[in-house]
Amino acid sequence: MNQNTNVEKTFSLALENHQKNNLKKAEDLYKQILAENPSHYQSVFFLGTLFAQSKKFDLAKQLLNKAITINKKDSNAHNNLGLVYRDLGQLEKAIDCFEKSIQIEPKHLDAHNNLGLVYKDSKELQKAIDCFEKTIEIEPRYALAYSNLGLVYRDLGQLEKAIDYFEKAIGIKPNHVGTHNNLGLVYRDLGQLEKAI
Repeated sequence: MNQNTNVEKTFSLALENHQKNNLKKAEDLYKQILAENPSHYQSVFFLGTLFAQSKKFDLAKQLLNKAITINKKDSNAHNNLGLVYRDLGQLEKAIDCFEKSIQIEPKHLDAHNNLGLVYKDSKELQKAIDCFEKTIEIEPRYALAYSNLGLVYRDLGQLEKAIDYFEKAIGIKPNHVGTHNNLGLVYRDLGQLEKAI
């Protein structure tokens, strides 16, 4: 009982530091828990996620695979592992992870969106469009999916359609810098420099 309470307190503190972006402190606390209990699921999962954030992809891959071994039904672990594989350029493995995540949780917005990004990276633009549209079908206010559709339509040279999607994204999330930047680039491509600026 006492050891369990201790672990939960330490985990709470680790998570708090993780959320505040005190990554070194969070990492130390997760490791402290895992030294006592190597199968503490949440510490395995969040430390793997932290390593992914820190671009320590080999460590992230190792821990997220371990998390999936402990709990095969956690769609977030599959999704986060997919992000690691995407960052490593292992797109087939990334696709597999995102599809598993969606299999477990069919309405997993991030997994649908991330799968679309991998298809965009692979130049399979129709599949990317399908994924982003599916994300919007599940959650019509998911701004990132609109923004990503804008990027795909820009790649396809359908600039008016790209503008439409970027503007929808901005309507939902007015302060998203990346979307404003991408909209500006499309206006530049169209030679509408005043709007681009």
